[in-house]
Amino acid sequence: MNRRAPWLAGLSLTLTACAANETDLASSAIAVAGDWVPPATTLARSNPQYVPVVDPPRITGSCMSTCPGNVWGACTDRGCSGLLPGTIELQRYIQGRWGYVGAGGNYSCRRNSNPASCDFLSVHSVGRAIDLMIPVAGGDADNTLGDAVANWLIENAEYIGIQRVIWDGKYWNGSRVNNHFSDISDALCGGRYCTDHHVNHIHAELSVDGANRRTRFFTAGPPPMTCPVVCYGTAAVRADCSFVDCAAMGQVCVPDPPRCAASEAPAAVRNPGASIPAATRIGGLVRYRPVAPARLFDTRTPASSAQLQRSDGAMSGPLTGTRTGTFAAFPGVPADATGVWLNVTAVPQTAPGFISIYPAGSMTDSSSVNFAPPLARANASAMARGAGGGVTFRSNTDVDVITDMTGAFAPSGLGLRTTSPTRVVDTRGGAPVGANTRFTVTLNAPADARGVVANVAVIPRGAPGFVQAFACDAGPPPTSNINHGPTAVVNNAVISTITGGQLCFQSLAEVDLIVDVNGYLVDNGELSLQLINPLRVMDTRNAGSIYTGRLGDGQIVEIPIAAIPGLPADARAALVNVTSTNSSANGFVTAFPCGIGTPNASSLNFAAAQVNGSAVVSALGTGRLCLFSNVRTHLIADLLGVWVPTPGSSPTDPMQPPPNEPEDPGMNPPDAGAPTSDASAPMPDASAPTSDGGPSRRDAAADGQIEGPPASLGCGCRTQPTRTKHGALALAALALAATRRKRQR
Repeated sequence: MNRRAPWLAGLSLTLTACAANETDLASSAIAVAGDWVPPATTLARSNPQYVPVVDPPRITGSCMSTCPGNVWGACTDRGCSGLLPGTIELQRYIQGRWGYVGAGGNYSCRRNSNPASCDFLSVHSVGRAIDLMIPVAGGDADNTLGDAVANWLIENAEYIGIQRVIWDGKYWNGSRVNNHFSDISDALCGGRYCTDHHVNHIHAELSVDGANRRTRFFTAGPPPMTCPVVCYGTAAVRADCSFVDCAAMGQVCVPDPPRCAASEAPAAVRNPGASIPAATRIGGLVRYRPVAPARLFDTRTPASSAQLQRSDGAMSGPLTGTRTGTFAAFPGVPADATGVWLNVTAVPQTAPGFISIYPAGSMTDSSSVNFAPPLARANASAMARGAGGGVTFRSNTDVDVITDMTGAFAPSGLGLRTTSPTRVVDTRGGAPVGANTRFTVTLNAPADARGVVANVAVIPRGAPGFVQAFACDAGPPPTSNINHGPTAVVNNAVISTITGGQLCFQSLAEVDLIVDVNGYLVDNGELSLQLINPLRVMDTRNAGSIYTGRLGDGQIVEIPIAAIPGLPADARAALVNVTSTNSSANGFVTAFPCGIGTPNASSLNFAAAQVNGSAVVSALGTGRLCLFSNVRTHLIADLLGVWVPTPGSSPTDPMQPPPNEPEDPGMNPPDAGAPTSDASAPMPDASAPTSDGGPSRRDAAADGQIEGPPASLGCGCRTQPTRTKHGALALAALALAATRRKRQR
């Protein structure tokens, strides 16, 4: 029974109030016999809902429990994350709206309690599941109370981001089109877990987007149950709670009149008519060959850059807008090496700009290093050797260039074994890396790993400097991996040999360090690299790109790497240079294989409104690369190569997802209680760099371009989605309706 809100008194309207701030204090001793059976209206709303189910990863740590016996013992595993912010917020909302709902077990690092899936983590372990305690009547589920909550969850599954609901003998699966429901069978849940069949609690799992507050429930406000016609941001809500475009219904956006000038679209838009140009393969499949780290050239001194062949015949001097440089004398590389792993540092002179790197004799519109004075910027790159075995460097403005080589690519060598992005160290929670002091990182590498592929983020502590990465059985090399200023967070990809599963670092200045592992190099590793002429695969500033417009806060875009013409269809990983420009705030980007949850890792950190880029090695999910940004920004992605399986090599464990069955067939033991703050959410990534100065500038593909006008939201005026309390919306709608009735009298 819903209480009538005080503000309805005196209004003679036949509208059902649906204020989210109201608490339904209904109680009942009536239990409906049998399992949860949603009514026809709920089924009609639930059937078209579709929410992809994303399960947690396989357990790689240790557990105090056995499988498939007693699965309740606690685990220690890198995949456990703590409660995510959307999970916390949804629980608070439900307990505020239905006063009889109690808090059950939420975060718990443990096995999946389904015996068929207990080699995998529970969804509770990754912070995307809540247990909502429902009063029991006569030892049975009180459907009068519990059904109301469960029905609401599945009616609004897409809007909220609900991937599964388990309640009173049944479970609902969001990825099953028009056939969402299944019974919790004795064979499935087994033993004592079948005795209650979830009669005393509702288990609800959030999607990855829902748990990270990226669905409309969090950006536009909670949906009502019985609805007056109200505008939520850009959509109108019909009386049956379905949504249509505001303009299609001719509705006035109640919470934000009057209409005003067009504003930017809330997120990047997928461009269905766009296609990615064909890739040009350079040579055959190659594998990584370690070489002694060497400084190839430094244009700041004539002697150290004499082997750089400048296009105008000069024997010294920087690159300029009209002078390119080609280098072919790579020391120590195997005779059959067709590619090299480079680290290129730009030392600006007077103006911001970018450097493009490509095989000699070819051309590209991609960029490799973006820079702005006065700071030096470095970025890594795997590059095929072109005409005469050379690699060409081109800049659009005057810049000195330092180039180091730490590896080569040849037909034989180490193969790549990918992993999901895995954080192995973050010194922000403890002691920093001291100046000129060796810092050793244990990588949790497999026993046969001879090298590592990682993304390294440096958080400066007030002084500029550089960081070196190297195998721990050697001293610091005559090369550097990351140059940084006094404040801004800087990333770069690192490929290095390792010693005993460890990688060593040395920094000129005191810094904090974050290391995220993306893969390992092993003798018989499955994946070999196919180098290509650098190819721009996405530029959200460009109307012809596969996505257009700045990414929204928390948006994920998918790049179909394996579907690009000219590339192997079985591509399993990619090397991409990712660049952020025109961001609304300091932020970070995470690259990861599509089909898994957004990992606690970063690939690129950037300062507001500046141009920042970083090389990224990432596994692909069914051939697709996903990019997540936590703030608004334009993103540019340039593809340098893909890794594909090599016949005869050791296969990489694909980390298969668990069976598509309910995660929690029995009662989840309560945790410490209902959350009282967001403190249990994981530490945010290195997302707060401070600008080091220097204006933003577009790279090669943007020359002469001007951004078009922002798209209209179509209803009212919001520069970005805003949470709106439902009570305020309903009140405004009722007031509007009352005004119209008065005019009609």
